[in-house]
Amino acid sequence: MNSNFSVQPDNFSSLMLFGLSLSHYALMYWANIFLARHLAIDAFDDYSVAVSIVTLLSTLATLGLEKYALRLVSLYIERENWPRLRGFWLFSLRAIALFSVLLLGLFGLGLESILALQGADFHMAIAIYAGFLPVIALCLFLTEIITVYGKQIQALALYRLFLPVVFLLLISGVHQFQLGTTAVSAVLCFGAAWCLTLILMLITVRAASPTELRQVKPDSKGRRWWLKKSLPLLISSVMMTVLTSAGTIIMEVLHPSQAVVGTYAVAMQTAGLISLIGTSTNRYYLPMLVVLLERRDQSAIKVLLAKRTQLIACFIAVFLGIIGTWGQEILSLFGSDFSRGYQALLICATGAAFSTLFSDSPYYLQFMGRNRLVVSLMSLAALSMVGLSFILGFRYGATGVALAYAVPTMLLFSGLGWLAHRHMRKLFRLAP
Repeated sequence: MNSNFSVQPDNFSSLMLFGLSLSHYALMYWANIFLARHLAIDAFDDYSVAVSIVTLLSTLATLGLEKYALRLVSLYIERENWPRLRGFWLFSLRAIALFSVLLLGLFGLGLESILALQGADFHMAIAIYAGFLPVIALCLFLTEIITVYGKQIQALALYRLFLPVVFLLLISGVHQFQLGTTAVSAVLCFGAAWCLTLILMLITVRAASPTELRQVKPDSKGRRWWLKKSLPLLISSVMMTVLTSAGTIIMEVLHPSQAVVGTYAVAMQTAGLISLIGTSTNRYYLPMLVVLLERRDQSAIKVLLAKRTQLIACFIAVFLGIIGTWGQEILSLFGSDFSRGYQALLICATGAAFSTLFSDSPYYLQFMGRNRLVVSLMSLAALSMVGLSFILGFRYGATGVALAYAVPTMLLFSGLGWLAHRHMRKLFRLAP
């Protein structure tokens, strides 16, 4: 047992993670308000769709290795298996970089073919932002690695604070010097911010890595096994990204270059604050949960999960209160027309609250070998969301797609939460 691995959550670190998530949200929200006010409607739509598409692609590009790292790296550190840890680290970097380039090529050919068949205009902003895919995918992986190395605050400071600050400064500079505020310039600024973040992450992960890791030869014999184990996490991540990001893409298909696309994107982004808190706290609590499960420490697990639930529940209550009271005023910051998305915002926020409260459940079930169950349920929810979005989005616009997101999401995560609770009770009842 590695005594250097801390499994004692503290309120200060939890609040710091929340503060960083809130700062990220505020900065990105400010950036999107700025772009919504300075871009034409079709240009803001292009930017929103570009971000949604690349978010989906980056989830694929990581091959699920960044989520698997939360479990595997924690166990390798706990067992002090440094050769295997070094092997996993090097293999993951190479695999993600190579697959990102391959995915980028396939996406470029697919996009050009689809646009040619439809006789549609080429969306330059989407193509340019997709070019940063390898950088974005590596940043997502390094965020998890730095987190598991015990530097949760540093990881989120780079991902949640440095990245949006640089992005905001760059787009403000482009506007200030009258270089042309367009969808293309916006995604170029975002891509440049990702590049600078990657450089700092590489420096940070080198400084944070255990000293023993640099003194051993890598053992990469389990490459196929690593990919096999990460595949269910990849599918789950993709399905979750479909739930949260596909709506904007579907709205663009149903209502191309119309204000309703931006309205839904803004409503979904506003509701996304609470989801950010969920992912941030997961990075803090999940490695601890993995180690405590390895140690079969039932009492410590109960304390850990109780602290997480109390923290998340408080955030959700405050968030929903703010959205219900000042939702329209918040949306109007983007422009008067965006306040029409208030109903969509309320629906999206409700769905996001459920996914945040039980966001640790799918990871727990998958870490305990229930991959097929989780993947099946998440795939069903994602397919339901896509199907309902086309039906309801065509008839009811942003509100319809919001319903298509919220209903499957609420059913999915409440069900996963119940299954995780039942599995844990059964696990400790059978434990010796």
